[in-house]
Amino acid sequence: MFRKTAKTEKERKGSGAMIKERMKLNIARHIWVVPAIYSIGALLLAILIVWIDIAHYETVKKVVPNRLLTSTSLTQTILGSIAGSLLTMTSITFSTLMVVLTTYSGQFSPRILQNFIHDKVTLRVLGVFMGGFVYSMFSLLFIREVNDDDPVISAAVGVCIALICLIFFAHFLQHVANSIQVTKLIDRIADEAVEMIEKMGKQGRRTAERPDLEGKEWTQLHFEKKGYIQLYEVKKLLEAAEKHQCTIELLEPIGSFVIKKAPMAKVYGTKAAAEAIHASVKVGDERAPAQDVEFAIQKLAEITLRALAPGANDPNTAIDSIRHIGMALKEASYLDGQYVVYDERLIVPQRPFEELLYETFYEICYSGRDRVSVLIAVFDALKMIERDQTPAIQKKVRKFGEYVRAKVEEDILNETDRRRITERFEQL
Repeated sequence: MFRKTAKTEKERKGSGAMIKERMKLNIARHIWVVPAIYSIGALLLAILIVWIDIAHYETVKKVVPNRLLTSTSLTQTILGSIAGSLLTMTSITFSTLMVVLTTYSGQFSPRILQNFIHDKVTLRVLGVFMGGFVYSMFSLLFIREVNDDDPVISAAVGVCIALICLIFFAHFLQHVANSIQVTKLIDRIADEAVEMIEKMGKQGRRTAERPDLEGKEWTQLHFEKKGYIQLYEVKKLLEAAEKHQCTIELLEPIGSFVIKKAPMAKVYGTKAAAEAIHASVKVGDERAPAQDVEFAIQKLAEITLRALAPGANDPNTAIDSIRHIGMALKEASYLDGQYVVYDERLIVPQRPFEELLYETFYEICYSGRDRVSVLIAVFDALKMIERDQTPAIQKKVRKFGEYVRAKVEEDILNETDRRRITERFEQL
């Protein structure tokens, strides 16, 4: 039976992380949010500068050096030139962005597109350019209220914004050059996966067995639309469970594809929390890495598969990616368990580690079954995962190693290759 327990510090930190992940997911759905914020800021800045030029002309003339003050006609010329230049730079940035997205989709994986589209640098560069354009255009609109004979500082501020845009443009070009380098891309995706997995490790109590809820009356809720489960808002679900004095058991792990009317949750106790539960479960058209451990690692697996494709034939990239997969799975192994229990009020199912291991490597093992270097890299990754682990994890890794060993096409390998693969397997 469940007993009410005090909320641990670990669970409080986990709830805080969920709030941040929800905000990131909401922003990620709309690319225009960040550029819109920069544009609004630029509009407010334009209003402020023009107001200073109109209402505080005498003070500005005493404080600001004369070289930074320009006539209204010259200001209009400068701001017009800046607006046209920034619009051109924005077009170039979008064109560069399209080239990078094509490269990502064709050479790496379509799933990696969202990594670049939602990248902070990309969004900030677009925001700065759009903000500079908005400032220039609205300053031109408002500058008509200033007397022609009165010097203003709007042009000086516009030039400073233009210099900032140039700096961001150079930074963006360097960022693009680094982003299309596969080694740095693999390293960045692996770091993001490990960071996400570490956050997941701070949430709730993990257990291999489902908590005992036998004998309690329950009501079943169903999904209201189809798609992938992107996010469970744990904090809101716990608040609903506490408010209505019920226990919520979610039935599908994060990342699962569900259809309309499919079972979503069981509510033990009152069903008054149904509306809050539906609002706290986010379902979308694509998988999101906010809580989806498998999806975060799947991106690395797809890069590996593209490198092993006959048209690419890039085993070194595949080996590098497999090593980073091993690093990410090493962290994911600490999340092993069938369920996560939050505050004894919320039960969330998890994908077992052996399932995650299989889903990550089975296609790689099939594609590389006749490549000694790839198979050795897989065994090295399994050895990395197994090191300093619990007997239960070591047993799962060893069992999967037997699966990989059975995939090897020994008929086309010579004796030396078979011996090396056998040695790696026996080290598990």
